[in-house]
Amino acid sequence: MDLLMHKPGMKITGWLLGILPLFLVCSSCATLVEKAGQVLEGSLFVEKTLGVYRGAEGMEIRYVQVKTRDPLIKKIEKMVVSLKAYPGAQLWTSPPDEAGRVFLQELRFLGGSYTGWNEFTLDLTGEALLILQRNSALWRGQEPIERVQISRGKIRREQKRLVGEEALTALRNRYARIAALTEWMHAQEDLPDFAGQKDFGAYWKPLLMPELVGPKKRPAGWTAEAASWVRGEAVLWNQDYTEKVFPESLWGLRNSGALLRDWEEALSWIYLDYQWDKLIRGISQEYILTKIK
Repeated sequence: MDLLMHKPGMKITGWLLGILPLFLVCSSCATLVEKAGQVLEGSLFVEKTLGVYRGAEGMEIRYVQVKTRDPLIKKIEKMVVSLKAYPGAQLWTSPPDEAGRVFLQELRFLGGSYTGWNEFTLDLTGEALLILQRNSALWRGQEPIERVQISRGKIRREQKRLVGEEALTALRNRYARIAALTEWMHAQEDLPDFAGQKDFGAYWKPLLMPELVGPKKRPAGWTAEAASWVRGEAVLWNQDYTEKVFPESLWGLRNSGALLRDWEEALSWIYLDYQWDKLIRGISQEYILTKIK
């Protein structure tokens, strides 16, 4: 397949651009997401896997060797930690030192929609314990693990690709909007424990954008009677509902359609941010992993 023949620097066009978003929006296709992301970054053959360890609850740690652009340090070793529940997110750490300590360095995220994708690196601080044995490994995470800032990334919107400072600005702005949204979400009462992104989307879309769902799914507080309307992203938004349900800091996002754009283009990112504390609790536990490669 042409997908497997891609090399760094090769231009990706045509049918491949058409099918990559389908790979990226499939929440159960962790391997496809990972491979698609490597194609996007031109790194499919840059990483060499030295070992793979798997444990309970979908915990996986890959020991990789990465080529660098530094002529003095051609290769470095890293650990890549992931949980099956979040297929687009990878936590990259240093290799264990003599005491078994690893230092969390960054989260690499790749999340897609039917029209494109967001990919970024979010700098982290934190550490954990990782003891590697011949056929097994012990992982013991510890809090706090702190997010710093998005340091690089790329965006694809249909046929337009954002890179460099333009992408970085857009990603940081979206990150701020998503953080404001999920903070409001967590402040609501009687929230369910979502089994996955599908359940998350089904619960929140009628509350966030009742104009886009059927009448039977709309919340009781939404009414079109004597309402005032504003157009944003080709949708008429009920301003009265906006001001009744949301804090003022979110009024502009909903009424302008920015919330709709974020929802359509970055739902997996919204879900990840909403579940961040749960993800951190997940990797802060102790796991015994078996070496499978």
